[in-house]
Amino acid sequence: MWRQFHLYLGLFAGFLFAFSGLTGSVLVFYQDIDEVLNPALLTVTPGDEYARLAEIAVAARSAAPDNAKPTRLYFPRHPQASMKIRFSVPSAGQDVLLDVMVNPFTAEVLGQRQWGGYLMSFLYKLHYTLLAGDTGETIVGVMGLLLMFSLVSGIVLWWPKLSKFFQAFTFRRSTNGTRFMYDLHKTMGAYAALVLLVIAFSGVYMIFPQYVKPVVGMVSPLTVIAPAQLSVSADAGTERLDIDDISEIAKDRFPQTELQRIYFPAAVGGAYRVIMRQPREVRKTSGSTQLWVEPSGGNVLAVQTPQTLSGGDTFLAWMFPLHNGEAFGLSGRIVVFVMGFIPTILYVTGLVVWCRKRKARIRCDRRGLKKMNSMRRDRLTTETG
Repeated sequence: MWRQFHLYLGLFAGFLFAFSGLTGSVLVFYQDIDEVLNPALLTVTPGDEYARLAEIAVAARSAAPDNAKPTRLYFPRHPQASMKIRFSVPSAGQDVLLDVMVNPFTAEVLGQRQWGGYLMSFLYKLHYTLLAGDTGETIVGVMGLLLMFSLVSGIVLWWPKLSKFFQAFTFRRSTNGTRFMYDLHKTMGAYAALVLLVIAFSGVYMIFPQYVKPVVGMVSPLTVIAPAQLSVSADAGTERLDIDDISEIAKDRFPQTELQRIYFPAAVGGAYRVIMRQPREVRKTSGSTQLWVEPSGGNVLAVQTPQTLSGGDTFLAWMFPLHNGEAFGLSGRIVVFVMGFIPTILYVTGLVVWCRKRKARIRCDRRGLKKMNSMRRDRLTTETG
């Protein structure tokens, strides 16, 4: 039963497993590759200090379409990187995301592009939606579950006796091509199974958080995080703070943190949301420290820090950094990059072994049929003689 389950999962879903792994490997270095491909847009010559954020926001706003609405500001991830302001632009009945890149030292607009309309964002959408919207995203999530089942069934089939456990991790060279492919398949699977299970599970969580969170919450109650949009009573007589004031409030509250994003109020009476990263936080691209700040008075309406999160929250916060390897720095990203090629190796070696065994079985059946027909002819000859 396990063998048939493992076989047919590989035959019918193995190609998608391989495809997802290869695109995922590329996305491990998503931003680095993007900067290499678009240096004029994404890199700058460092200066002495940043221009005012309000000036940068105004420059970006002037370059965007009139109906564009600013949603968030991304701080540069290193001194040579440009600053990005994302806009939401209504188009053909839906909102598209437009990114305007600005030199943070001079407030000069470097250019703009639509998310999904350039190579790396295209690969990103391809990886998690298959370019099929919500339906494709669901398919990818189901593929992640099937990959987990395939890995578990493979481990069950591989699992050796205790006396031969460590020997099972060794690769035996063979002059027989089919045997070589089979050994390569099971040995590579044995070494990579645990890491691939973690990557697959974290991917399933990001596709289906609405199903995973309640299960995690049964073990460790999840913290109720303040919503991204808080309703506040705007005082008409109070001067609204600009984005520079908001960033200063955040830095004063957590001086040791790194500012990463500022979300603009989504509506009148809404609040700014500031995302920061404290030292030693596991996720590098988006920290767990968040503040919601009232724009009319600068009051901090809500705060979230890693120290206030429950065990379940911390577990879920590890999912994305485990998925792309950033939880363990460059070495972790390299491991995940390499792991992305393993499903292709498993798919190809498994398919080759299955095809060769199938051909051998067909030849055997043909020889048996030929022998049976020969015996039948001999018997008929004897009877008629």
